[in-house]
Amino acid sequence: MPDTPLSSEAAASWQALTGLCRDAWQAGLLRGFNGNASVRLPDGTMLITRSGCDKGRLREEDACVQAPDGALLCGGPASSEGRMHLAIYAALPQTRAVLHTHPPRLLALSLRLAAKEGENWRDAFLSLPLFEARTWRQRLAFAPALPPGTPELARAVAQAAQTAPAVWMEGHGLCCHGENPAFCLDLSEHLEHLAGIQLESMGAC
Repeated sequence: MPDTPLSSEAAASWQALTGLCRDAWQAGLLRGFNGNASVRLPDGTMLITRSGCDKGRLREEDACVQAPDGALLCGGPASSEGRMHLAIYAALPQTRAVLHTHPPRLLALSLRLAAKEGENWRDAFLSLPLFEARTWRQRLAFAPALPPGTPELARAVAQAAQTAPAVWMEGHGLCCHGENPAFCLDLSEHLEHLAGIQLESMGAC
């Protein structure tokens, strides 16, 4: 297991990532050990949360650095979703941050709509007669239900991410990407907020 200490640049990025995860945890987008977050460092490597860590209480030993080919350079064990993050960075060179959360309202909405609408549930997902909803719904793409941590999921999410900054992974959660961590969190919070409105309008809250 590589035990090389973080570079000063990586250490500064880790502090930002720690703040991002703490804010996501406080917003209820992350709980327990679920979810993961990463940033692309200037040298092309990826700084990501390690597998099985509490995102609301991150420590420096929870940091991992991976090469673009997935090789572990520092820390570990690497997040099981590291393959997905790396696939997004490879497909979108301008992307600098990725945040994967398990938002409870979005998950509840997806389950309720799937039970109600069947195979057409995607058409109703975050479909509200609100100008705000129309704007943000256009920033959401979908990836099929695939086992977490697999190459198949990584490829599907990376492909969907090329069309929108947010990807809903069926039966799994939300993955947002952008030029900085703050954008990823803001987008996640906004979509979760809209899900809450839709659940209320359906009498589900």
